[in-house]
Amino acid sequence: MRVSKLSNRPAHQLLNAFIALVAVAALWLTTLLWVLEGALVAPGTGIYVAIFCALLFVGETRSRWFRFGDGGEVTPGWAFAFAIVLLGSPIVAIVAMTACTVFVDLRGRKNGAKVLFNAAQITASLAAGAVLLQLVGLRSPFTDGSRPSYRWAIGILLAATLVFVANGVLTCIVLALHYKTSVRSMMGRSFFLSISADGALLALSPIIVVAVLYSLLMLPLLAVTVVLIYQSTQQALRRAHEANHDSLTHLLNRRTFDQHLEGYLNSNLEGELRGALLLLDLDGFKEINDRLGHQTGDRVLQSVADRLAATAPAAAIVGRLGGDEFALLIPDVSADAEVVSTAEQLRLDLTQPINVDGFPLCVGVSIGLAFIPRHGRTLQEITSAADVAMYRAKRYRTGVEAFQSTGSRAEVGRLGLLGELSNAVDTNQLQIHYQPLTRMSDGAAVGAEALLRWTHPLLGAIPPAEFIGLAEHTELIGPLTQFVLTQATNDSRLVNRFSLRLSINVSSRNLQDRRFPATVMESLQRAGLRPEQLELEITENAIAREPERSRFAISALREAGVSIAIDDFGTGHSSFAMLRDFTVDRLKIDASFIDGIHHSHRQQHLVRAIVSLANDLGIETVAEGVESQEAWHTLAELGCDVAQGMFICPPLPLAHLVSWLDTRHSRSFERAVS
Repeated sequence: MRVSKLSNRPAHQLLNAFIALVAVAALWLTTLLWVLEGALVAPGTGIYVAIFCALLFVGETRSRWFRFGDGGEVTPGWAFAFAIVLLGSPIVAIVAMTACTVFVDLRGRKNGAKVLFNAAQITASLAAGAVLLQLVGLRSPFTDGSRPSYRWAIGILLAATLVFVANGVLTCIVLALHYKTSVRSMMGRSFFLSISADGALLALSPIIVVAVLYSLLMLPLLAVTVVLIYQSTQQALRRAHEANHDSLTHLLNRRTFDQHLEGYLNSNLEGELRGALLLLDLDGFKEINDRLGHQTGDRVLQSVADRLAATAPAAAIVGRLGGDEFALLIPDVSADAEVVSTAEQLRLDLTQPINVDGFPLCVGVSIGLAFIPRHGRTLQEITSAADVAMYRAKRYRTGVEAFQSTGSRAEVGRLGLLGELSNAVDTNQLQIHYQPLTRMSDGAAVGAEALLRWTHPLLGAIPPAEFIGLAEHTELIGPLTQFVLTQATNDSRLVNRFSLRLSINVSSRNLQDRRFPATVMESLQRAGLRPEQLELEITENAIAREPERSRFAISALREAGVSIAIDDFGTGHSSFAMLRDFTVDRLKIDASFIDGIHHSHRQQHLVRAIVSLANDLGIETVAEGVESQEAWHTLAELGCDVAQGMFICPPLPLAHLVSWLDTRHSRSFERAVS
């Protein structure tokens, strides 16, 4: 394994010192080897050495077997280089391997630190193995006439092991110094991974020598063996790479990024280094996924990842934590203002339009900063601090926020919010409010939508969009939906005399649960309600994510008598497909079509078309977001059946809803709004 990535900026003093130390060690070992060696090329091996040098050149300059995301790479040259050592020509092996490596690095415009280190660690590793062979009396074990023995086999094994260990350890140390993480964590990720790569190559070297010494005609069979080793090694390394990297963006995944971060924290227990953790979350990504589809969303994530990797500081570690959340570890910070400036520049770069199939798309980004060790010395502490800062940036739309400790429990990020949400049911922090649905022909209330509200003891009222969106990405959405279902069905018994239909929102995770239809029926049975008194509101995109499972759940519920409404109709990417594939009872026209409808002829044409289509299919229409009397009258003229919005009534607690219904029923909604 060799280093394939080092910072282009001046290396840290300790890193420079280590590279210099390796170079000195390489020079000393080579000098010692020169003194011990009797001849440059062992007698009778010239043709074989030449063949292996040619194979080494081809292997090093024409192929790269695999590149590690941590900065190392594996090439086939080690097998041929160690084979030359076993033939008694270690100086030739060192010169050939080092020359090929320097040539490839310079061709790839690598920086001087990388070129020097790769040359030094290759020289030191091969020289150390050759010196060991010399010390045990095996300068040329295959051609000096010595008979194979335990000493012979053990000597070769020890030499190969020394080359392998020296190469792996030196590489891991320099990578750990570069990334400012612990050597132990880097060894766990890179050193043991290289056993299946460099270890396999070095183990192949004696076989190569035996085959060629037996007959040059064995070269074709040898080529087959090398190809098979190549394929098995490549597959093993690819599996290991995939386990450590996100399959979509090829950045480090959450587990591996956390390992890097934890290794950095463990190596910085004394707080000698100042680092920073940046958490980035895309704004508006859900809308792109919902309206343009997951394939487009994936293209956006890939573009964001590419930009982030290209514009991040040279020594930074970048990862995708999941969904639309990314993380960045900057291991060496000279000033807070430098990190804030970096974050602002990243935000500017990431918010530039992204070209997807010739169509420009824009996403926002919220970035939270936490400084190490000031804001945390453990993985949990620093991650929580950055999450709090990012949550503030998202909530207040400031773009970039640095963590500021106020000593208050009110400091909570999304992770903390999810943790507290899981306990909110037991501590009576959740309530159900109800917003009436009113028939436009006579102003009578025909239904009520159950809306979840959360009043936090310290944070106060938390907008539903903040916590429901988080819960939908976890298993927590199941208990939340069950709470709403149980509470709302129990409450509905108190308004039975008004003959209202109860509406409850359902997420895609609910529809994917095959037990969900049975859960709904059990809740109705416990509350003593008929299935006809319940309506489930489902978005088009929730259905589109798992159409087969959604079809199963919807069919089972409708057969039992439960009504189905398509919520936010018109905003998804498959509206007409929903109507083709699913039998529903109502369409709830999204509020974006209703806002300002009395001023917009285009919106009126669109709503009229939706209403006409629904009427032809025998489906009732509900207008969401009715905010004015003008909008009410316009919708009535367009033939809409039911309306819902602040103009009619805001969401109310149950007791207030009962009072409103008593008053409104007596006046028939002011005779259908005059």
